[in-house]
Amino acid sequence: MKVLHKIILILSVLAALAAAMVYDAFYASVNRFAVRYETLSSIYIPEQMNDVTILFFSDLDYGTFMNSRRLGKLVDTVNELCPDIVIFGGDLFDNDVPYISAGFTQEITDGLKRMKAPLGKFAVMGDFDYRNAYTEKTVRQILYDADFELLYNSSVLLRNTGSSSVALTGIDSGLNGHPDINAAFANISRAAYNLVICHTPDTASDVPADLTDYYITGHSHGGQAYWFLGALYTPEMAEEFFRGKTSVRDIFTVDISYGVGTTVKDVRFLCSAEVVLYRLRHEEILSQ
Repeated sequence: MKVLHKIILILSVLAALAAAMVYDAFYASVNRFAVRYETLSSIYIPEQMNDVTILFFSDLDYGTFMNSRRLGKLVDTVNELCPDIVIFGGDLFDNDVPYISAGFTQEITDGLKRMKAPLGKFAVMGDFDYRNAYTEKTVRQILYDADFELLYNSSVLLRNTGSSSVALTGIDSGLNGHPDINAAFANISRAAYNLVICHTPDTASDVPADLTDYYITGHSHGGQAYWFLGALYTPEMAEEFFRGKTSVRDIFTVDISYGVGTTVKDVRFLCSAEVVLYRLRHEEILSQ
């Protein structure tokens, strides 16, 4: 009898754990935004940029599952972190949205406009942003109206106080977009720390390694539901680099965000929706 009780107890615990995992995957993890903290240290980061924070979020995928309530929570999460700079990594609308309504457009514009970043807000386009000419035009207008500067195969210098800066290079999506790496890197020199933003992870294989310090991307959702031997979401251009952080030839790092939205199914397992807060740190040159 004692053995039977133990079996029943074990089965009850396993059933409770399974129920908790299902609840988290289909409800909790899609409605919360984890904050991942990273520190970027380099001798090329000037002292004047020390402790500047950059918040990155990607894959909003608005319209199917992401709605105004979730967007409001995302905006509150971002603003509570008080970042100096905000960067959006592409895919404003979900690809499965049959029609982009004026209501959706206004909701996203109002939400993104509420995000505060005293040193600037920037964005690149994703593959879903190019599903047709109307979507592309709408996305560009929303970003403009929400005070985001679109980096279309171009770079800008980020400054805090004084003339010292770090470079931010934006490359257009390698899937459905029009990436031009030569144009994007045209004004980049080795003298500056260069943070590269692109929606598609595998585009990292084509960037000049000697001019890239850190490559931030999204697109794959980390698989969205990941079970080690497979994943729910495995898009093109996220095959060489799929999730997590990867060192490329020990020169620069590819960092893939899990994104904030969902597509195909409203579920996340072992890859919670996230925003990433990067803190810049000046690194002293060690004397010989």
